Amino acid sequence: MASPKHMISSFTLAAFMMVAAPAMANIRSENVRHADLDLASAEGRARLDTRIRQAVKKVCGTPRGWTLAERQDQQNCEAAAYLKVAPTRERVVAAYLEKRRLAFDSRAIVVYN
Repeated sequence: MASPKHMISSFTLAAFMMVAAPAMANIRSENVRHADLDLASAEGRARLDTRIRQAVKKVCGTPRGWTLAERQDQQNCEAAAYLKVAPTRERVVAAYLEKRRLAFDSRAIVVYN
């Protein structure tokens, strides 16, 4: 039987964000892989959160300069990206836990007469 880690490998988190550009808006995304993580453990979820933080940084980019306005734009971008990806993260973790529970239940031995 496939392990829970591999049962949901088709799920992918994506952090989507609109980043304001001078002439027009750019849509940027970054995939966050998690098939190698045990999302049932606190360590696995922490590693997922670290990967999400890294993806948010990539999606929002680095300001060309460090003016107060540019830093505020970056903080707004990051906050919006976290808000957008949070429900997906929660669904992926819940699906992982449910698949793990189902995989565990299917290995149960029922004895009756």
